[in-house]
Amino acid sequence: MNALVEQERKLMALITCRVHQTFADARAAGASAEVFGDVESIARSMTAALPSSHVYDKLVGPFYDTPSLTQWRGVSRQAINKAVSAGTVIACQLEGGQWVYPTWQFTDSRTVHPHLITLWQTLRESADPWTCAIWLRSPQEDLGDRTAADWITGGHPVDPALTLARADAQRWAA
Repeated sequence: MNALVEQERKLMALITCRVHQTFADARAAGASAEVFGDVESIARSMTAALPSSHVYDKLVGPFYDTPSLTQWRGVSRQAINKAVSAGTVIACQLEGGQWVYPTWQFTDSRTVHPHLITLWQTLRESADPWTCAIWLRSPQEDLGDRTAADWITGGHPVDPALTLARADAQRWAA
């Protein structure tokens, strides 16, 4: 079976169980149906955490788009724009102008891993966002053939990856 189809099946089964349990708990508590009145909004909120698909998925993705990221993180579009401008979130712009945000940069607490931002800002001094994002997701021999993103999110020290990022950024700037 196709891996994507299998993942969808697993996700739907888990969601179905959790939704049924939520409604059972609501009935047991005597909650009003009005609590679930805006089912469209509930569905949007539930699916906001799902990565969207883009042609760059194989290189850098998967990604959140801006509406999904604002919903998932519970922040405004302006907050996301401010983070992009400050370089505190990894963001790349598609040809049509839409911004996308790689999912791998976020921690379980929905923040951006600080060491990834250190690498991002170092690389961005010399290259465009797509080049930097591809670098972060490309295997590095000096990191045991891991990507810098995997190295950092795997709990390894930032210094070896930062040394590599600085060297490549200097080479790009030359």
